[in-house]
Amino acid sequence: MNSAGLEVNGRSRGIPPHLVPILVLTIGLLASVLAAWQVDRLSRAKDLQRFQNGVERAHSAISDRLQAYISVLRATAGFLAASEGEVTRDEFRTYAERLQLPRIYPGIQGIGFSAPLPGLDTPATRARLATLGAPDVSVRPRTPRPEVHAIVHLEPLDARNRAALGFDMYAEPTRRTAMSRARDQARSAMSGKVELVQEIDAQKQAGFLIYHPVYRGGAPPPSVEARRTGLIGFAYSAFRADDLLAGILGREAAPPIHIAVYDQAVRPENLLHKSFPGPVDAMAREARLSATHRLETAGRTWQVVYYAGPGFERERTRGLGMAFFLGGAVASLLVATASWWQLRARLAAEAEVAARRRSEEQRLLLVAELNHRVKNSLATVQSIAAQTLREGRDIRETRARFEARLLALSEAHNLLTREHWEGAELGELVKLELAPLGAVRDRVTVGGPQVVLPPETALSLAMAVHELATNALKYGALSDWQGRVTIAWRTYEAAGAPRLELEWVEHGGPPVSPPQQRGFGSRLIETGLRRQLQGQVELLFQPEGVCCRIDLPLPETRGA
Repeated sequence: MNSAGLEVNGRSRGIPPHLVPILVLTIGLLASVLAAWQVDRLSRAKDLQRFQNGVERAHSAISDRLQAYISVLRATAGFLAASEGEVTRDEFRTYAERLQLPRIYPGIQGIGFSAPLPGLDTPATRARLATLGAPDVSVRPRTPRPEVHAIVHLEPLDARNRAALGFDMYAEPTRRTAMSRARDQARSAMSGKVELVQEIDAQKQAGFLIYHPVYRGGAPPPSVEARRTGLIGFAYSAFRADDLLAGILGREAAPPIHIAVYDQAVRPENLLHKSFPGPVDAMAREARLSATHRLETAGRTWQVVYYAGPGFERERTRGLGMAFFLGGAVASLLVATASWWQLRARLAAEAEVAARRRSEEQRLLLVAELNHRVKNSLATVQSIAAQTLREGRDIRETRARFEARLLALSEAHNLLTREHWEGAELGELVKLELAPLGAVRDRVTVGGPQVVLPPETALSLAMAVHELATNALKYGALSDWQGRVTIAWRTYEAAGAPRLELEWVEHGGPPVSPPQQRGFGSRLIETGLRRQLQGQVELLFQPEGVCCRIDLPLPETRGA
């Protein structure tokens, strides 16, 4: 109707009719280009906002975690100040264990105490170390120097941290700068990039430390000179940068954000951590989005460079503008291809008729299948009822046995129905039939490969397992608290065809003697499985317990 109107208007204005489709196509393409440009602009803005949100979350996570570690150091400083630093190694270990560092503060290499000493190896030094609860500490390096400190406590005392005991951090310039700043300013101080003493293997990481001063009396003295003379030592933590930051941000296979962390300035020698393989320059060239944020912590500045990672690129809305353009182009072409759409509609109608015919045939097939299964189920129920009544027990016990057998059959039916009657997994079938045993199931060991059974085999084996379990609970191994049952199966090939071998073994229960007459369970297992499934059944009543071996053929497509 619209195209006809355009033709009339075109004729009245002198536009040839054959140009109308070209005009419609031109207008449609121009509109598609404008829509694609707008969508692409909005998509870029959305991606930028999503990247900024991810950067803010990551930056906050790093900052919050570092502040949490500083809070732990403050608490440790208070603990040490309360006893003037004179705590034993066991007392410090108990304190550190209560902090639950690996669980609550992942990424921390350890928490320790470093104290000033009178000298390297003098009687006064040894006496001071004994007072501090670390008489076995040997101070190093051995080079003479005017001021000596030593790590006296460090937890958890693993192989890495044990290597750091006795090390004088004040002898190294980067550490000394942070320690002096913490002491004089009476606040936490972070060091620059260092190699930790704990780096004892070939895979070394960049590290840093955070110190918090401990003064006599607890409260910081008012002047710098008083702080220097009143210093007891430092509560400190050492960090392996890669372990710390990977623990904060996670180790995803395709993270949305990659980071590179630098100490003070963005220079290769200042790199503390990068979350991606390969050189930083390559990431800077390849990343579509990047941002650099400053992170001020404990008087030290980090430069954290964020890059859009593979997870971010995977969620990009790229190509949406092109999709809009293509959609508009297709819409513009619809007017010129009306006849093709009519043909497609006619073909769709014919396909719908054929689909309805197939649906009707499928319905009839399902009705026939349902009729067949209902007849089989009724025949099975009739057989169970007849065999149960033939046992000659009183009406209550007969009813209970009949209901239990129907329930076992029902559980197998439920499992097959859930799998659309295509088959049932043997392990799941066995567990379903053992479920009514309750707490006794703990004394039943089940094991074997994954085997999918056809419906007929599944129903027969379900009834057999039910009968064996019932007899074991009443008369066999499960009737005695010491008894146990082992159910195991395997698949193998015989004459080029797959077969299943299942074994039920009872042991540890009361002595077993062969029954005087065979009940329904024995007839079901020995006769039913052999006739219905062309299997081989061996049911043995051995003194140490009942043993039942079942060997059945498996269809070619139902192997393990």
